[in-house]
Amino acid sequence: MINNASVRPQSFPLRIQGGMLEALGINMYSTIGKCLVEFVANAYDSEAFNVGITIPFSEIQTARDKVKAEAKEEVRLKKRDPFTALLTPLPDDVAIVIEDDGHGMSPQDVEKKFLPINRKRRRDEVTGLETKLTSETGRRNVMGRKGLGKLAGFGAATKVVIRTKRKGETFATTFTLDDGTIRHAEDLGQVDIPATYEDGVDVEAHGTRITLTGLKSDAVRYTVETIASAIREAFFGIDPRELTVTINEVAIEPQKPEFVFTYPEGATLDDLAEAVVEVDAETSLPIRYVVGYHAQGKHLHTAKRGARIYCNDRLAAGPSLFGLPTGMHNFHSQSYMECIVKADELDRHGIDLVNTNRTQLREDNEIVSALIRFIEEEMRKSLAAHAKWKEQQVDVEIEKEQTARTVMRLTDVLEGKAKTTAKLLIRKLAAEHGVASSEFAEMAPLVIQSVNAGEVLIRLSELGHDPKSLQVIATNLVELADIEKSDALKNYRGKRNGINALLKLIVDGESKEMWKRKGIEKQLHQLFKEQPWLIRPEYSRYLTSDQDLGKVSTAIAAHLQVDQHFKAMDDDKRPDLVFVMSDAGAPHQINIIELKSPSLPLKNAHLTQLEGYIAKVESYCTMELRRQVHVQGYLIGAMPDDKTTADDELLLLSRMRKAGPDTQWKVVGLRLLLEQAQAAHGSVIESLKKDIEAGLADPPQPGDADDAKSDAYPEVPSEIDGELADADSEQGGGDV
Repeated sequence: MINNASVRPQSFPLRIQGGMLEALGINMYSTIGKCLVEFVANAYDSEAFNVGITIPFSEIQTARDKVKAEAKEEVRLKKRDPFTALLTPLPDDVAIVIEDDGHGMSPQDVEKKFLPINRKRRRDEVTGLETKLTSETGRRNVMGRKGLGKLAGFGAATKVVIRTKRKGETFATTFTLDDGTIRHAEDLGQVDIPATYEDGVDVEAHGTRITLTGLKSDAVRYTVETIASAIREAFFGIDPRELTVTINEVAIEPQKPEFVFTYPEGATLDDLAEAVVEVDAETSLPIRYVVGYHAQGKHLHTAKRGARIYCNDRLAAGPSLFGLPTGMHNFHSQSYMECIVKADELDRHGIDLVNTNRTQLREDNEIVSALIRFIEEEMRKSLAAHAKWKEQQVDVEIEKEQTARTVMRLTDVLEGKAKTTAKLLIRKLAAEHGVASSEFAEMAPLVIQSVNAGEVLIRLSELGHDPKSLQVIATNLVELADIEKSDALKNYRGKRNGINALLKLIVDGESKEMWKRKGIEKQLHQLFKEQPWLIRPEYSRYLTSDQDLGKVSTAIAAHLQVDQHFKAMDDDKRPDLVFVMSDAGAPHQINIIELKSPSLPLKNAHLTQLEGYIAKVESYCTMELRRQVHVQGYLIGAMPDDKTTADDELLLLSRMRKAGPDTQWKVVGLRLLLEQAQAAHGSVIESLKKDIEAGLADPPQPGDADDAKSDAYPEVPSEIDGELADADSEQGGGDV
């Protein structure tokens, strides 16, 4: 018997198991869109002019429905892990095909260039340096670098069949990469990939066809619009005459955004501005860029805002706002901002600065750090320029829109500085939000009401009072308005703490370290109880919290001035908060708020729970109290990632997209809630602050001096670095 402890081999074999492919990047290609981007890039590098993609959408949907039903039944019977239900492959007769007219591959190319994992395609075989930057004939600067794109197919399929043919050869080569064989291999170096050959092929023919079969159910759930958008966003600046990509014979046309304002002045998507990023005395990076803004009302999804950096016409990083602070002047225009940066030189040298997932750069590098600082600064400058442009346009916009025009006319009855202040506030709101926005429609009348002098004068005029008496009254009312503004300023200053607290809870909830700590949801709950205006400016107080629906109903009955309280409903479930509108003239508006932890994404089950609350309150008020009420529900929490694969989160996102203006519920992400709260109160703080500084209101009280630099902004908690800007930026202050 051999004692293993005494065996002393002179060498050890290095084995790379098939599971290593996941670590190398298969998981980056979890959707069909990302897979196809890689194949299009490979076709581009092979000097193809056309890439045709065939996707049988209806067959995929039918097959998905069938395999999902079967998988869920197996889960119910406890025959499979529920987490694997979405990974079930579709039948092999449902396939996606990608075909290009590039130069194709010979059998030697397949063996030496295509199949080697993590092959550095730009490496010069003689020098060992990554200096081969162009395609085979030198026609194009290549996009590929790491040699991992070939693995993209396994992100969406279990089998990748490749047929390829080079011009000048009389045969085509076909080989199959099988996920089942490769993934479970004990040593990838020992895996043989069988090949077959097709003779008698036209000697002039060339190109490659890739067929994906065994499609993974969850990876191919996307629509043609979503897939086309992913491909379109991944490639910018490629002339369609240089490369045309089609899906089911329909070309993916470039869709240039329609910007109403661009920065720097004169820059456009067709004529980018030029700049040189100075890294140090020896190193500089030439780039081209433009920052563009969409029209108000056409805001971008959070994941689409900010800068996209392209190298050799392919996305290398973004979209991202990088470190752009959220507390700066005109900050909420970020919702409408796109920045396109072409930094080709970043990917034309021997150092690899683009992360494998192509959503970010290696930020630990001095060159990348200098580039990002430049982009952040240019986006900051663009926000200031955009704000100035909006202010120049605002008077024209106000005259075009009837509601805005009417509100502005109401200020004409004011006198002197009160009139100036009211007009300034309304113009500010119009510039920030747009005259046709719901924010302007809600807040502009409140501006008139806050200067109560105007409201009283209008009503006195309607009653036909003597003009001389009106003049005396007006003088006193203007003084009263100034005092009211001073009090209002103190009120708005007090709200900075609420905004700060909400920001901190959001950041804590998103933190991988903080979310494990208990109490974040409870703190959020308490914050909204104490500061309901964070949800909507007009919300004054909550009726109930931490109580069952029976007690909620009792409180509703009392608020609606019902003489007798009916029996409580027998229901242990309760919504988190119930608000009433601050306007006592509309007591039949009831608002139910369902809160969820900022550390966990919202899902459809939460919305269903909210709908149950709405139905029960409506039923109780109608059947028991004999009152018709309007119940509005709000589901507030962390929004799901738009790329989520969880069914319940996808269902919520789908319902949100289909919701209309009359839908009885709204789903609001905490980040959006923060933006709205900042936008709703920042403009008023700034304008009122200027009034006090101009001596229009009471002199600053003791202690106000400490706020002089940050009246328009929340104070920054020390643990939230970079979330909010300094109070008064170089642009002269601005919004929360």
